[in-house]
Amino acid sequence: MTATKRERITGLGYDPNFGGIDLSGCPSAQDWPKDASFIDDRFAPMDTTGSGHGSAGLKKFIAEQAAEGEGASVVHVGESEFRIFYRDGVWNADGEANGKRHRYTASDKDTLMGKLVVLAKQTAIHDLTRGEQLQVIRLCQNGQKHEAIGYYLNLALGQGRYADDANVITNPELLPLMNEIAEFTWFHSTPQAQNTDEWHAYKEEFLHGRPVTHDLLDAAFEAFQDHQKQNRYTLLSSQVEEPKPVDPRAVAASLEEMTDAQVDAAYKGVARELAQSYGRR
Repeated sequence: MTATKRERITGLGYDPNFGGIDLSGCPSAQDWPKDASFIDDRFAPMDTTGSGHGSAGLKKFIAEQAAEGEGASVVHVGESEFRIFYRDGVWNADGEANGKRHRYTASDKDTLMGKLVVLAKQTAIHDLTRGEQLQVIRLCQNGQKHEAIGYYLNLALGQGRYADDANVITNPELLPLMNEIAEFTWFHSTPQAQNTDEWHAYKEEFLHGRPVTHDLLDAAFEAFQDHQKQNRYTLLSSQVEEPKPVDPRAVAASLEEMTDAQVDAAYKGVARELAQSYGRR
């Protein structure tokens, strides 16, 4: 029989011929069982591959809790406000732009903001360059004021948006643009129009907040011209000296001091002046 090889471990109180030290009361000093596992299946499985798939659910849960904790916020798309909030696992955006209600959803906030950026580009109003303004002015000078209005709108809003939106003229958010177009095309279609501070002040008072049209501007300018004429008449009237009343006694005294020849000359002079004045009528 082959003898069992034993190794002697030198240590106080240890004798291999006896049963060894009892470690049952010290679990920390015992070896782990070979079939034992510290992973609890009731929790998320540990990712041992380094791919991150095992913790994806936990990450998603944490992100959702953080999103819900942020609450609703407001972002501006041009002149419009959109409410941003997280609900039922998706991001939401809700607001109005150019008189229409818009609702967007996305799985993450970045994608949602991207959709709002696209909307902002669609609703933006283009400021005409000087060259584009000159093209509109030429149409006005050629008597094509209606074509000029349409061309200005097309440049400012874009071909697709202007063609598709039948309510552009009645959209309250576009009223400032429509007023600007009406004034620009009217001014360059009206050679006698004046670009003065007095005209603009009178025009604003005449319009009194009403949507601007060419007919209203025609009426305002006609009233403005009458107003100017009245002001000039009043100014001239105030500068003319009132004739002084004639004292008959002073006239009689001056006649008594005149010779017969002087009186005759004065009489003829008055008669000649009267005849000329009647001839000019």
